[in-house]
Amino acid sequence: MKTTIVLTAIGKDRPGIVSAVSKVLYETGCNIEDSSMTILKGDFAMILAISLPEGLNATELAKKLDPVKQLLNLLILLRELPSEELIHKPPSDTQMYIISVYGTDKPGIVYKVTKILADAGVNICDVNTKITGNKKNPVYVMVLEVEIPPQVKIDDITEKLSSIGKELKVEINIKPLEILEL
Repeated sequence: MKTTIVLTAIGKDRPGIVSAVSKVLYETGCNIEDSSMTILKGDFAMILAISLPEGLNATELAKKLDPVKQLLNLLILLRELPSEELIHKPPSDTQMYIISVYGTDKPGIVYKVTKILADAGVNICDVNTKITGNKKNPVYVMVLEVEIPPQVKIDDITEKLSSIGKELKVEINIKPLEILEL
């Protein structure tokens, strides 16, 4: 049976982190099946779903990653995924949407928008936030990819997001996500 782990690595951003970690994975016969990597305020963060080859376990992989961890001063965590967590496939009747939020940065934007979604049973698949613009006119941007179950009315979600947008003085848009099936 295939063993899948999630590897999380965090450290000061610099060239070579992805290369160094992926080299160890390649040399040990691991396969990167899913990933998310980004720079956050000068730190680089990566989350990888990895399938291990027969005969390799998470403890042994951690030992093989130790030189990279030491060299690049990374915090590396490994977690084995139980078989029931291996594949996330939304039900065929689930609708995928992109929600964008733009406005002046203030505490509570992430909480209040995601609370509406959680209360409605909407699953958040991906969230990205950034402050763009310049020092005189900074703009807070949040983009969410969400799965809306069939029993949830999109008009209800749109109305609640519009209301919280007015309260927070931010612009919130929701649009269907077109997914390419290969």
